[in-house]
Amino acid sequence: MAKSVPKSKPDYGFDGSPFGVTIVCLAGAVCFGGGVALITFPGPGLKIAAFVLMLCGLLAVLVCGSYLYYVKLGKLHRRDTMISMIDWKGTEKVLDIGTGRGLLMIGAAKKLTLGKSIGIDIWNSEDMHGNTYQNTMGNAELEGVLEKVEVKNEDVRSMSFPNETFDVILSNLCIHNIPTKDGRQKACRGIARVLKPNGTAIITDKSHTKEYGEIFAMEGLTVEYFRPSFDGSLRGIVKAVKKASL
Repeated sequence: MAKSVPKSKPDYGFDGSPFGVTIVCLAGAVCFGGGVALITFPGPGLKIAAFVLMLCGLLAVLVCGSYLYYVKLGKLHRRDTMISMIDWKGTEKVLDIGTGRGLLMIGAAKKLTLGKSIGIDIWNSEDMHGNTYQNTMGNAELEGVLEKVEVKNEDVRSMSFPNETFDVILSNLCIHNIPTKDGRQKACRGIARVLKPNGTAIITDKSHTKEYGEIFAMEGLTVEYFRPSFDGSLRGIVKAVKKASL
């Protein structure tokens, strides 16, 4: 009897550039090695320089190690934290902004029965290695949620969705890629626009979360800030809830 071939595991990608991380790790190793070599020479000045090099090398390696931990495990914990902040009913319509390989879109889809999880992206490979529609849908198929998800090519600054479309909006490491404050304001106002009354937006980013919260508050949303446990990153979370219509 022929053995069945096991399915591949989903691959949620490498945030940023693997080449860049490799360069930083190598530079750190070279600095540390140079410091070790230099410390054998006499003279207080050289010994100080050696300790500085060793310290810089250790810091670079620690930063790389922390980042690699986030890529492999930490972002899965971050997804679970964000998903746990929603009181799921199973019928929600969900939007994942900057879906990439579909980590949040698929995580939300697993909570749905009759609902739908939609991911949007502009497919910038500089933000995530191998960032393609095909890879995203492949992950959805492997996770068994293909019929619950949909992926669209949309820019968060100019979304085509009607007002008050989504019960839940999620985003991780996306909006900071918009280079201007005006662009980030357009993104946050767009999120507020397409969020339903009593709907919840949860945004995680490595910077600007305070700025996002201030924009949401100006749009009439109730805002909370969170600093979750360490997951290989120093990213904060802003949660914004749209008030019910009177």
